[in-house]
Amino acid sequence: MKGTRPRSADAAQDAALAAELGASVKDRAENLMIVDLLRNDLSRVAEPGSVKVDCPFAVESYPTVHQMVSTVRANLAEGTGTLDLVRAIFPCGSITGAPKIRAMELIADVERDARGPYCGAIGRIGAGGDAAFNVAIRTLRLSPVENGHGRAVLGVGSAVVADSEAEAEWRECLVKGGFARASSADTRAPAFDLIETMRFDPDHGIALLELHLERIRASSAMLGFAFDRHAVRNQIQALCFELEAPARVRLMAARSGAIALEAGALPAPLPDPAPCIALPLPVDPGDWRLRHKTSDRGFYADALDAAHGAGAVEALLVDPQGRVTEGSFTNVFVERDGTLLTPPAALGLLPGVLRRSLIDSGAAREAVLTLADLEHGFLIGNALRGLIPARLLT
Repeated sequence: MKGTRPRSADAAQDAALAAELGASVKDRAENLMIVDLLRNDLSRVAEPGSVKVDCPFAVESYPTVHQMVSTVRANLAEGTGTLDLVRAIFPCGSITGAPKIRAMELIADVERDARGPYCGAIGRIGAGGDAAFNVAIRTLRLSPVENGHGRAVLGVGSAVVADSEAEAEWRECLVKGGFARASSADTRAPAFDLIETMRFDPDHGIALLELHLERIRASSAMLGFAFDRHAVRNQIQALCFELEAPARVRLMAARSGAIALEAGALPAPLPDPAPCIALPLPVDPGDWRLRHKTSDRGFYADALDAAHGAGAVEALLVDPQGRVTEGSFTNVFVERDGTLLTPPAALGLLPGVLRRSLIDSGAAREAVLTLADLEHGFLIGNALRGLIPARLLT
């Protein structure tokens, strides 16, 4: 594993970062250097000619980073034991660099302190001789709590080569340690599910089903959920066969891949025009929850409760720069010259399925909107309710 890029909440930018990593000459060169070193280490204990490289320079995506990964395989030579293998491949060349022995000598000379478990290996050897070991990087080491105080150490690093730039290497370290910040007590979300809320009609089924499935698939990929699109589609269609009247169909998907489906009555129609109030965006515009429909929706529920308390049916969220982003359960649209304008997804908002459908058809496009743009009327909408005329309460 050598070569890193950060993840992005924007799907297009995220894909571009992964593609950039896959095409990076520098990252490929570093990855290849380590692959060659590991092949050499394995050849010391492998059957002649059995060392192979599978899927070189593959890009794997994790919740906070994209990684360039190459897999090296070999068959152990007869009479070679697990400990022989461990001695041959550790310390791992991916953290010593090459040439390995000279690199280790330089590390010993230059580094002031011993690394401890960091860059070592943690693993197990089974009774039958099978074994699994990692390389102890990005590993949190906890010290026992004494007198109410404990200590946690997280080791991260980057591969410094002749043309490395210090600032870029430091940024890479921050990216690699990002998972720890995302899991801190202040930012960690409770366990949550992904949600899709769909409208069923006896004559047309779920008209936007494929867009719903694509959105939850994309969120699953970004957030590390197991998701079988084909199986989920089949279960939705089986449920719809039992429905005889228009209905609200709700899909909830767990991280494990388990899903739950339920069907119920459509919600009561909103007033025409629907009264709305404006509220400050209650979370940071970069909050990941804005871009994925999940069960962790407390801040949306609080905004809607505030709207109901003010005699409105929807709360419009406004970012610190005065830009309207979305409603608590709808997207926002303003008609201009026959085209619907809707706030850009890059501002931090849920990419609604109805919104996506309108943009794809050319009926809508992204544009920055302020409250002043809404003074003469606007629309709110989602896939369940469709487009609804709305007005601001003052």
